[in-house]
Amino acid sequence: MKKFFSKQDYVDAEIILAQLSVKTNCFDARGKVIPAKYLVCVDDDITSAFYAVDIYFQIHHAYGYYPTILCVGGVGPLSKYTNKSGESEGQKLARVCEALGVMSSQLMILDKGTNTGLNCLDIYNVVKNDNEWKVIMCLTKRLSLRLKQTFEFLDKQYPDKVDAKSLAKIVASTFYYVPDEALNDMGMMQVYNCKGICKGVLLFSEIASIYDRISRYSGKLQKPLDFVVSSDVKAASKRLAKKYPLKINMYCFNGIWQFVWVYLYILRKKKYIQEDTQRKFVAWRFFLENCRK
Repeated sequence: MKKFFSKQDYVDAEIILAQLSVKTNCFDARGKVIPAKYLVCVDDDITSAFYAVDIYFQIHHAYGYYPTILCVGGVGPLSKYTNKSGESEGQKLARVCEALGVMSSQLMILDKGTNTGLNCLDIYNVVKNDNEWKVIMCLTKRLSLRLKQTFEFLDKQYPDKVDAKSLAKIVASTFYYVPDEALNDMGMMQVYNCKGICKGVLLFSEIASIYDRISRYSGKLQKPLDFVVSSDVKAASKRLAKKYPLKINMYCFNGIWQFVWVYLYILRKKKYIQEDTQRKFVAWRFFLENCRK
């Protein structure tokens, strides 16, 4: 088992994320956050909610008003085991935001979507009537490119539900907050988001799937990239995909034993995961309170 996991996995993950992620662009030249009406947090990883709350208070400090946070996500294959009984990803994100000081009146839960496309469609349906306002997507690095490319392709994926001109205006007013995240147990690999359990199997499998999704869905479910993916990224993705295929092909030897390992860990350690989530609440609340002083 020890020989299976290697330092090369970390190197490959860093190579992939360096190119296949969105860069933060929601601050002006002086480092001041832009005024936005809507912030978006999405994923089974509540780190996205932490980012949204950070921007929420920055906007209030800079402009004197509170934006609305859209908490997006249905019940996913991981969250149905780690969340409170019957709690969707959107509901959990909203619970985290409120625990960190966001007013309930400034939270909107969008939890009917069952995939990235439907989640993006829910976001579009909220902001389309306010497209003179800016939107900031507050995302983890590993999700950022997939969501951006899917969101910008909505008029092609759902031509009967999305107006191309309206979407173009929204896309032009949509910005991103994607903080740099260290690829270790002080950054992405945490217990509370399950990316640090089982030696990072879930994290590596997600990163391994980024290029695979681009290859399969470009021009179908995602907007084609406006840059050429480097040969280094392709090679790194191939290596990780072979070792960590959970998000690509679970029904192979590595996929099966990794799924069983993660599943059994979560069943046994659900309480521990929830306790770690609470510890993270405390750390982030302390961080935010000190930032507002």
